[in-house]
Amino acid sequence: MAIVDWSLIFDNWGIKRVTPTDKSKSAYVVTTEQEIAIQKAGILPSEKRPGIPFEIKIPLNTAFTSIQASFYHSNRSLEADRGPEPRIGRKFISQWLTVGDDVLLGNIGQTLCAIKLESVKDLTTEEVIEELALRSPPPIIFALAKRAPTKPKKKEIIKNDFIRNRFVVMAAILRAKNSCEMPGCTAKLFKRSDGSNYLEVHHITPLSENGADNLDNVAALCPHCHREQHHSGDRSKLRKVLKKHIKSISQY
Repeated sequence: MAIVDWSLIFDNWGIKRVTPTDKSKSAYVVTTEQEIAIQKAGILPSEKRPGIPFEIKIPLNTAFTSIQASFYHSNRSLEADRGPEPRIGRKFISQWLTVGDDVLLGNIGQTLCAIKLESVKDLTTEEVIEELALRSPPPIIFALAKRAPTKPKKKEIIKNDFIRNRFVVMAAILRAKNSCEMPGCTAKLFKRSDGSNYLEVHHITPLSENGADNLDNVAALCPHCHREQHHSGDRSKLRKVLKKHIKSISQY
């Protein structure tokens, strides 16, 4: 199981496993660390029961982004000889959590979040941050962006890559004659230092999909059209259009 550095995400946090008592009483007893996170988020225990409802963000949940909760201190009898326990009630424990769940409660500024550790058991810290960036509401994203270190850490990356034929790249550039080869492109091209228009050579059928590294399978594209080929929602359609066009001009 990967170990996540939660200090890169949360101001304060704590982790606890849901017990049978938590579930049977619909009252999740929080740890000292979790209580600090709750209070740092500006949430104080309700003086009356039922507790005042509020929302806990659950940014890594796929079905919904928040869950209703209440925060209060339990009332103890004098015979128990124990102080009141801080508890969370409502749907947070009655519907979302189950016995045995390891749950993290943490605050990002005034936002209280919950994460089931089972959902991140195989993820690295970087992968968890990536998931949070994709799924979190804007306030969380802005808060984490402001906390980002100005001097990022370095990491060594070892990867396998294809060795592209340089003559195929240059031939595609020459064939394009300083214009994007995507039909209908209207993007304004910028100049390189040698005065030529900047173009990027793209494999129409990717090498990773067993595409060929030859002139019939490459196109010289402007940056806009190149990114569209990789990331547009219509990229399958755009690939067909480009493939048909290059086939019509490939007899160079």
